[in-house]
Amino acid sequence: MCRNIILIGKSINLNKNELFIAETIALFHDIGRFEQFKKYNTFDDRKSENHAVLGVKVLKESNVLNCLQKHEQELIINPVKFHNMQKIPENISSGCLLFSKLIRDADKLDIFRVVTNYYLEKDKNPNPALELELSDAPEYSHKFIDDILNCRSSKNNLKTHNDMKLFQLTWLFDINFPKTFLYIKKETILKK
Repeated sequence: MCRNIILIGKSINLNKNELFIAETIALFHDIGRFEQFKKYNTFDDRKSENHAVLGVKVLKESNVLNCLQKHEQELIINPVKFHNMQKIPENISSGCLLFSKLIRDADKLDIFRVVTNYYLEKDKNPNPALELELSDAPEYSHKFIDDILNCRSSKNNLKTHNDMKLFQLTWLFDINFPKTFLYIKKETILKK
């Protein structure tokens, strides 16, 4: 994640302090996953609670960001909170919007790497956490396809592994930086 966000950040000429903030966001964006697993024994937000919201709670309770100025803390906390939302809220500062877009692109690159590697090795080493207990039936859910065609894609209607793959491909419509597209092309993510 840190490498991804720095790669993208450098491509848009972020300064040293902005790269530090971006890297901090990448480092902490999934910190809520630890609390989620400890409390609910799952990484599935649908069966527990939103890991991004949990992450913000952990960051605030731990005071780990207290050494930073208030506006820098907000530039970290808000993108952590927004990184897994379907859409970034519209009424946020330009700085928060920039860092939210950065973490979302970096996260997609990381998840694409994890899942494409997993799909290649799935039969040898199944991982229920990545499969979200979805059916491995060789089909797509009609409701989910209807959702995609009507710009309503949501994890809530996933029924099969194929639905999950389609859902992951819808993330391409929320890529924000040319460097992200170039990486996806270079790594042949769509083909994989």
